[in-house]
Amino acid sequence: MKKTGAIVCIIFFLVGVQAAPAPHETHEVKIALYDSISPSVNLLEKAFRYTWHADDTTYEMHVTRIGWQDVMNGSLENYDVLVIGASGRQYFHGLFPQWRKQVKEFIHNGGGYVGICGGANMASDGYERPSHILDFLITAASLGLIDAHVNDDQNEEWQYLWKEEGRANIPIRHTLSEHPIFGGTEHRYLTYGGGPGLYGMVDAVSIATYDEEPMDKAPIHYWMWLGTWKPYRTIVTDIRGYHAAAETTYGAGKVIVYGAHPEIPPRMNGTVEEFFGFTIYGIPRYVYAWTGGTQQNLSYNWWMVRRSVAYVCSLPLPPVEELCVSLQDVQQGRIEAYAENAERVEFYVDGELAHVDEEAPFEMPLDNWEGTHRIKAVGYSPSGAEAWDERFITLA
Repeated sequence: MKKTGAIVCIIFFLVGVQAAPAPHETHEVKIALYDSISPSVNLLEKAFRYTWHADDTTYEMHVTRIGWQDVMNGSLENYDVLVIGASGRQYFHGLFPQWRKQVKEFIHNGGGYVGICGGANMASDGYERPSHILDFLITAASLGLIDAHVNDDQNEEWQYLWKEEGRANIPIRHTLSEHPIFGGTEHRYLTYGGGPGLYGMVDAVSIATYDEEPMDKAPIHYWMWLGTWKPYRTIVTDIRGYHAAAETTYGAGKVIVYGAHPEIPPRMNGTVEEFFGFTIYGIPRYVYAWTGGTQQNLSYNWWMVRRSVAYVCSLPLPPVEELCVSLQDVQQGRIEAYAENAERVEFYVDGELAHVDEEAPFEMPLDNWEGTHRIKAVGYSPSGAEAWDERFITLA
């Protein structure tokens, strides 16, 4: 009788074990974003306020801006991936051997690297035939993570950065490879802002190619003063057919780079306007803007940078979908969360769920609230992924 009872207990125990739900885990993806005065760093930071789900695990991106001192004191070891976007300061930081050593050791030991525009230049072997002082500087500072040279001339492609007024969402068509990051997408428009074409690769693999020439899509000029401003020469580019994105490994680490900007949404069918004004760096000169046409959603290509981070971290990839949440200013006693591709938005006040809205515009009334509060909005896509934004507001 005791034996029978024991057998029954064992059967119930085994059934119970089999019926118990698998434990749900949360995995934090720690992103080090190299700080910059370029406005695009703000878009990368927003893109990384993101969570997705796969294989009974929730993957949460946590982004921290870092700089010179963080690299020099060895803080990279606290992160999973280093992202360097449109920035020039890393060229100067890379002249210091200890800075380069810290970055390269981080990647060689298994850390990921995602480079965009200037971050792609930084990962390369630099210029094969430098001719400008900045060419020599970049070549001396570059990390050599990817065995590629850059076609990114100061008097040609770089002028799309030097002359940018802040509205330069020029769409350049890319042919994409069958790489997992792109999820079967064959062609995509990415915003161009003076980044490199890559060439000469042996070990690295091309994952995208420029299909168009910036000078054909958005011609800009050199100008001179002859009693009035006159264009005297069209700026020439020659990156069509060059590699626009590439993948490689460096030691135990994975590397992905883009010459163009997946974090900046392109404006389709726009036109160039040139005028005397201020560049994005506050320098007075003849500048250009890309105006008119149709502006794509803020998160149009954010899935690329999110999937790139997951890929170099050897994680399941997030869905190929737009998703964005951005809290707006308080208006008429309400706060709105601008959202793209969200089915619902949850509003939290000081960490507590305060309101749920399932229809755009996603808003929360602020009646009866006073003082300073931390507002967080979380948007949920049809796939169950989440994007969030937060800010402090003060109410009288």
